[in-house]
Amino acid sequence: MKKIAILFCSILLSLTTLGQETPNEHQAKRIFTTAYNHFFGQEGVRFTYKINILGLYKENGTAWYKGDKSKSVYKNSRMWSNGDIKYILREKKHIVEIHDPKVNKKDEKLKMFKFDSNNYNYAVAKDPDGSDALLVTLVAKKGVKVKMKKIQALLSPGNYYPRRLRIKVSIFWATITFADFQAGGLDDSIFEFPKEEYADYKVVDER
Repeated sequence: MKKIAILFCSILLSLTTLGQETPNEHQAKRIFTTAYNHFFGQEGVRFTYKINILGLYKENGTAWYKGDKSKSVYKNSRMWSNGDIKYILREKKHIVEIHDPKVNKKDEKLKMFKFDSNNYNYAVAKDPDGSDALLVTLVAKKGVKVKMKKIQALLSPGNYYPRRLRIKVSIFWATITFADFQAGGLDDSIFEFPKEEYADYKVVDER
């Protein structure tokens, strides 16, 4: 009986919390979730991007994602991952590195971008700069320990494709701008490393 009472109270508490959510926050969550799922959906995505962190670090390139598969072209490097093997081509060094895609040597750095949707308060508004885009803002809830304190996502209306993402990590801002964003229509063959095209490259197995 006590367990039933505790369960009942828990349900009431969750319903009360849900009831406190404003229409704006509910809409913002729905929009942001749709945009977020574009990147991780099984239909796949392709986009070009530019990264700027305090003007000290800049990078631009093109990326493809589909489930656990990925491909990217950036600086003087290219990467293919079919989910089982990852190939990184270093053009200047004329080498091809082979990696295990399930092992990320930059995992510690990536932890600062770990995201849990329940750790934030949401709001949506029209783009203050006057474009037709929507600006979804996420602010970390009080008492929650997260590296990303604030997230601002500028999204296209209707499909909610990302145009710009600004992330406040601790005290600095990272800005990512997107272009040519396409969802769906990706054939798995694009994630396979074209060995015949780079047969003269030195192979370095990093697994």
